[in-house]
Amino acid sequence: MEKKQANNKKPELVPWIQRRGAKQVLVGSILIGVMVLLSLISLVYTPYNPNASSLSERSLPPFSENHVFGTDNLGRDMLSRVMKGGTVSLSIAALAIVGTTFIGAVLGLLSGYYGGWVDHVFNMIAEIQNSIPTMLLIILFLAVLGPSIISVAVVLAFADWVGIFRTVRSRTMVEKNKDYVAACKTMGASDARIIFRHLLPNVMTTIIVMSTLIIGTVIITEANLSYLGVGVARPNPSWGRMISDGESYIGTAPWISIVPAISVIISVIGINLAGDGLRKMSKME
Repeated sequence: MEKKQANNKKPELVPWIQRRGAKQVLVGSILIGVMVLLSLISLVYTPYNPNASSLSERSLPPFSENHVFGTDNLGRDMLSRVMKGGTVSLSIAALAIVGTTFIGAVLGLLSGYYGGWVDHVFNMIAEIQNSIPTMLLIILFLAVLGPSIISVAVVLAFADWVGIFRTVRSRTMVEKNKDYVAACKTMGASDARIIFRHLLPNVMTTIIVMSTLIIGTVIITEANLSYLGVGVARPNPSWGRMISDGESYIGTAPWISIVPAISVIISVIGINLAGDGLRKMSKME
């Protein structure tokens, strides 16, 4: 009888892979992990110099001898350029999301905790930014700052903080009314200690999930900027710039645009899958 009851008991710990959203996180992590790995490898090795042209090998199709992804209109190896372009594009996305997360999280914590005029001012700033077309604002600032990896990352960081701000603000407004915050105030804890020592850890999951969901948008925005010619300056290859360079040859050598476009698609799908899976696992629906 005891054995039968023991067999009927369900394990309390569900394997991680069986949790809701876990498979999405796994698949997404593999996809983006491959792109990140290729980009990191390019820091120490690429099959060819990404910027070295060879007019005798112009517009070779994929799987040609010595060129897995073919060559572009100047005879540059596409695999090497995609790897190096990933370093540029993903570096910009990483720097931008760090800045976006910092701005959105700090303003959201302060706005949600203090309320009143602080909340009103930050919400007004967010509304003003939302009323201006994002791409127009980015192009305007890049025209002033000039195209470079740092300037593009900085501009993108200031362009996408509103989503994180509003989510963190809402979560903070819920958390600040809980007993542990009241206990901290009773014990004489300062506002800074309550916000960054107690509230921040409790909204960290929200911050991580929101940041993951925004990275895909940042990658696409950077690709759009490079495609328009206001992103990273030549000779640095980026996926958006490579797509733009191949536009004139889409009829005769479509792989020049298709290969970097596929890189963008894989990266964005991987990040979005991982972000959506994290959202489901954290029950943010």
